Amino acid sequence: MILVGQYDSPFVRRVAVTLHHYHLRFERNRLSVFHPGMVEINPLMRIPSLIIDGGETLHDSGAIIDYLDEMVGPKKALTPPSGEERRRVLQIVALATGAIEKTLAVVYERHFHVPQGIAHEWTVRCMAQLSGALVHLDAHAGEPWYSGRKFTQADVTLGCLIGYLNLRLPEAFPTGRYPRLEKLAERCEALDAFDKAKPAPDEVMPTRV
Repeated sequence: MILVGQYDSPFVRRVAVTLHHYHLRFERNRLSVFHPGMVEINPLMRIPSLIIDGGETLHDSGAIIDYLDEMVGPKKALTPPSGEERRRVLQIVALATGAIEKTLAVVYERHFHVPQGIAHEWTVRCMAQLSGALVHLDAHAGEPWYSGRKFTQADVTLGCLIGYLNLRLPEAFPTGRYPRLEKLAERCEALDAFDKAKPAPDEVMPTRV
């Protein structure tokens, strides 16, 4: 398998962490999402993509992780197969991925526009939506993992969200404001699967286009 994308993307990283957690062998194409050649891999020019055996290409981190869960089977999958436990994990993942999207909106708006061209009302709204998600997620977090004793895809996605916030938008995740999520992220980053999926120094956003 070939994972396409840079680890400074939380969506790529959540797939990479899942692959490492499942001990599935893969190679990586570190092509930037902004490279014009990305259209040949994904018509939306988004990441991640996963090229699987036979040359088929899967798009979207959620769809890729669903495929990986199927590969390892329900007993090993980080997303529970059914019932209330599955719904809870999927709801947490939905909040976390939504928060990632809001973070990306702010980061991109600020990065690709000169100061006088930034849509400040839009970024304020996105920051409020992000804060709302973080407040809710922090209030309902368990220990040692989000849902209690079992490590799930909710933890993977939250860990990648917080890692991205610390990397690109630290003002939205100041020390001490979300203590439960902060501890959760520390536990995630200490895992081998997270360590192997850390973004390299040269995995950065391009200059303004």
